Amino acid sequence: MPAYQLETSVVLFNHSEYGTRLLFKDGVANPRDQLGKNGVTIHRGLSVLFHKKIRIEAEVTDESGRATRQKIYINRNSLVKYLGEEEHKNLSDNELVNHLQRKLADANKEEARPDSELNPNEKMVGGLRHAGKYNQSRVNHWFDRIIDYLKGSFLSWLYQKTIVGVNAIKVRFLFVGKESTLLEAGEMLAKKRFHEAYQEVPAYKKHIIRFNGVPISKTRFFEIPKTTKDNYIKYQQYDSDTHFNGKYPAVYKKDTSTGTTGNPTEWVRGEKELDIVKKSLTLAAKIQFGGRRLSYINAFALGPWATGLTTYELMRDTGSVFATGPDKEKILDNLVSNAKYEQHQLQLAVDSFMAKHPEIHPEAKEIIIDLVNTTLKEVLKNRSTSIDKEFASALSRLQPQNLRLIQRYKSAIKAIAQKQNNEKRQVIIAGYPPFLKDLTAYAKEQDYNFADFSAIGVVGGQAISEAMRDQLISHGFNQIYSSYGASDLDINLGVETEYEIDVRKAMEQHPQIAKELFGANKGLPMVFHYDPMNYHVECDNEDNLLFTCTREDRSSPRIRYDLGDKGRVYASSDVQAVLAKFGIFQKPKTNLPLMFVWGRDSTVVFNGANLAFTELERAITDDETLERIVLKKAFYSYYDAEGAEKLEIWLELNENEELPDEEHLKEYSHSVLNKLVNLNQDFHYQVDKLDENTPLPVVRFYKRYQSPISEAGGHRKQVLIFQPGVNLDKDYQFPGADACVGYALPKSGAVLSNDNINPNVI
Repeated sequence: MPAYQLETSVVLFNHSEYGTRLLFKDGVANPRDQLGKNGVTIHRGLSVLFHKKIRIEAEVTDESGRATRQKIYINRNSLVKYLGEEEHKNLSDNELVNHLQRKLADANKEEARPDSELNPNEKMVGGLRHAGKYNQSRVNHWFDRIIDYLKGSFLSWLYQKTIVGVNAIKVRFLFVGKESTLLEAGEMLAKKRFHEAYQEVPAYKKHIIRFNGVPISKTRFFEIPKTTKDNYIKYQQYDSDTHFNGKYPAVYKKDTSTGTTGNPTEWVRGEKELDIVKKSLTLAAKIQFGGRRLSYINAFALGPWATGLTTYELMRDTGSVFATGPDKEKILDNLVSNAKYEQHQLQLAVDSFMAKHPEIHPEAKEIIIDLVNTTLKEVLKNRSTSIDKEFASALSRLQPQNLRLIQRYKSAIKAIAQKQNNEKRQVIIAGYPPFLKDLTAYAKEQDYNFADFSAIGVVGGQAISEAMRDQLISHGFNQIYSSYGASDLDINLGVETEYEIDVRKAMEQHPQIAKELFGANKGLPMVFHYDPMNYHVECDNEDNLLFTCTREDRSSPRIRYDLGDKGRVYASSDVQAVLAKFGIFQKPKTNLPLMFVWGRDSTVVFNGANLAFTELERAITDDETLERIVLKKAFYSYYDAEGAEKLEIWLELNENEELPDEEHLKEYSHSVLNKLVNLNQDFHYQVDKLDENTPLPVVRFYKRYQSPISEAGGHRKQVLIFQPGVNLDKDYQFPGADACVGYALPKSGAVLSNDNINPNVI
């Protein structure tokens, strides 16, 4: 059998469910947009004898990153389906391979096409959608209802029984572990919750009748009317009508949204659902941090909202909890106090050891303490379950004369380190991203090295850019995780781990990954995994995320609830395959699906080009000077007197930083805009089209506490986009030149260059 020569490189993609498949580097990973259908099937060994196949020769990259020239058998029918079955099934092998070559060459040209040349429809429909379309099954057919009831009852029971611990959740994955099983389980449970709400929740039955009448045997899940805060929650005269039997639970807790966009909305949560959410948070903490106890500092504003006292109460089972709210002084005092306590315990342990060994010189005490501190700091940073590696590493860095002393008493000193490690708590600080940056700046002002606290940040309420994450880590945090939730639903809808962080960073570094997954120039989304047995998530054609709580414990059901957040849903295998094409072989710990979230309020428009807040943060962070002097940033979007839409970039300076003079103002403005045009192809295209010397968006600097960005502090979400009459006084006036300066850089070829040189300051 001849071996057809492929001009493109290929990648071997291994998956535990789907085996080894062949990906074409220049082709789309999953053109069929179907679960498990990435690339084409290959045959090895005896399977070659039992299938129609085509032999190809190409440069093959495996998961070690090694590239070699190989001959491989690919499944002929799989290749036909990859190309499009109807128009290619009658072609000869030679014709199929030739068509594949042309398709891959065309795809390569398409990747090089500027995003700005795409029309809005092309930008909207791009990428994979199948994982967000588990909403096609019938909801009211008699046979389906029987099956849904039986399976749904078992799955509901299984979730409640296995949320209690790590070993129990492993048992659950024996029943519901495959990608298809997980997604189907979510849809089945969503249908069961729909029937319960329709029969037993007064407001929901009226909602269905008001929007769609009565579900019939042909009704499919996606045809059930959406619910929103406006058309369902606020529409009710009595909120209790949204609960089962029109009554609040006998024991309940009431919290509210923060009211960022208007008056706060009250939410009633029953004791049973709060208990399950608490168990899920405890389980997440165990999975992420092992058996280590936590010292949880809640820096969200302490009020009757989900991120405030509710989160504080739910985290109490994970260790010590300190509810400070966004109070930098209290938090730093607590961190210092904890550190002093741990150092005191270590000193007592070393003193006891020294008393047993009077032959050791007193100066050795500090050497031992430093060794143990270095070990524990690295253990926390690496999230290690054992101290062996870090202890050995700390030993290797000792001076020879000190090493000889330690080696003599190595076992006893290591035992001290082990005991201190067993008692050491992981500090978790939860708050809005800008507040965490304020906190590290405050610690530095007070002459503390924030890295000494080995803290991990957990952010929520708004997206964090990778630039901000990198900045917070460089300022002393061990890691920053995001959590996705909503007062309308629950605080733990989506979870971010190292895998999701790696996926997001890969999309930022390789824009073509993002383009293949969800289309052109949509900004960098947050990436989370979610549990379909907690929430079933759909994605409609306008990228609206729709949530159905699939647990049976909720007092007020949420069925196809539209938060207003834009996003997409993906099978994890699809994301792994696209990353593999770029030589990134990441394996998550589970098959849980991924949710990409853009949110509602982080993108502005300049002459038709979308600019994301995450891109602004990256532009600031990539400039060493701006990264040092700027504390907060935001967009300002408004209409001028002639009705033209205008854009400004607002930057608030750190404490004690003076406003830039005219020369530096021009330099900084050039730097920000130059980096933005090189980060965003659409923005580059629109700026390039402008006439020479056309004013570009104003870059405006504020002194600390002089901008509207400061007003929220750490008490609520930072506003990312200011608009007069929306979240800013309609007649807002800029402060005087002593508090605020701005500059509109004229368009020039220099701002479009990628060498970051500003000719005005040479």
